[in-house]
Amino acid sequence: MERQQAEQILERTLSYRRADHLELSLGGSVSANTRFANSAITQNTSQKNAILNVTAAFGQKVGHASTNKLDTDALRDVVARAEQIAKNAEPDTEYLPPVGPSKYAEIPAYDEKTAVAIPQVRAEPVHRATKFCGRQSLKLAGHFTTGWRFHAIANSEGVFGYHRSSSAGYASTVMTEDSSGWAESRRNALDQVQPMQVTRIASEKALRSQQPREVPPGDYTVIMEPAAAAELLSCMFYSMDAKAAHEERSAFTGKEGTKIGTEAVHIYSRPQHPECPSSPFFGNGIPTMDVDWIQDGVLKNLSYSRYWAQHTGHAYTGGLTNFIMDGTDASLDDLIASVDKGILITRFWYIRSVDPMKLLLTGMTRDGLFWIENGEVQYGIRNLRFNESPLEVIANIEMLGSPVRVLSNCYVPPLKVRDFTFTSGTSF
Repeated sequence: MERQQAEQILERTLSYRRADHLELSLGGSVSANTRFANSAITQNTSQKNAILNVTAAFGQKVGHASTNKLDTDALRDVVARAEQIAKNAEPDTEYLPPVGPSKYAEIPAYDEKTAVAIPQVRAEPVHRATKFCGRQSLKLAGHFTTGWRFHAIANSEGVFGYHRSSSAGYASTVMTEDSSGWAESRRNALDQVQPMQVTRIASEKALRSQQPREVPPGDYTVIMEPAAAAELLSCMFYSMDAKAAHEERSAFTGKEGTKIGTEAVHIYSRPQHPECPSSPFFGNGIPTMDVDWIQDGVLKNLSYSRYWAQHTGHAYTGGLTNFIMDGTDASLDDLIASVDKGILITRFWYIRSVDPMKLLLTGMTRDGLFWIENGEVQYGIRNLRFNESPLEVIANIEMLGSPVRVLSNCYVPPLKVRDFTFTSGTSF
């Protein structure tokens, strides 16, 4: 949905207001996905949707309603439903009235070519990748996605904001009879995604990890590739709510302002980061901002909501907009070369919480686990289950590499971490 159409819908919705306050959030996406398995394209899908979320308030009594129908009757109805829910609700003691208008930065995150890519644009690279794997008797699976999304906000105090972004992502899993390898590339522009390079990396991992050997559980020095580092460390931010920490319901209780990582650890949000841009505004209408979460290993900020920022007198931070972690110019090979004995981790899966008060997590390795000895990768090993906390990981970092874009909003380096705990092995 283009800016003008979104603005018209939100203005029309606001015109039906009877409540003291109304806050609107309209978001949608156009997403296309080419899936492949057993070295053949199996499915091509395209989805288009938009949803309007409405918050109405009479004093401290608040109601929420939503709809994905955007005709006049539906807009009138969703406002009426939100207002009726508000009238019947108990007062929300933490509710704050909407903010007034702000100026939002223009963050370039949209590429027209990516947004309108046709299936053939995705199918041709996939075809080349399947041929490449076929010549080596390898099986290829994965997906290639392109599309774009928008987010528009408005409220009864005169706020309006609109932002759009495109995205492209290619992920491949390459398999032999007894091993697999994985790699992925995600960017905002299609031209920056390199399917053949990704396929070659995944293929090399699959071939190199054939006939995997077993290693006993225990504490090891590990090299986490960026995907593994992001999958584990980003779990911290589900627990960084300041109110929960101050009420002693969090692993971060008592840690604000203290050193929790090595001095090399700098994790922050930068909405205008060129490699990993995010939205210029939060859903409540406040402009997104630069926030240092952990700097020089010190926990500088927790996530403060509007209510808790006002309650404590702390600056508002909002939630995580993107997850940026500084690194160095060292390559992954440089990190591997620094290890006497250890393990190289491609990525994790099925990460679950064990003890929230310690931020203790469990999960398994997947699609490329390797034994390192004398600074070189020696052979593939069977997957392992871990029990570890991201807080222990950032405290045990010995070396960082060069950051890359991974997942949807992370820009992180590979990590060398000591004393990473594996608790058991697997049969594959």
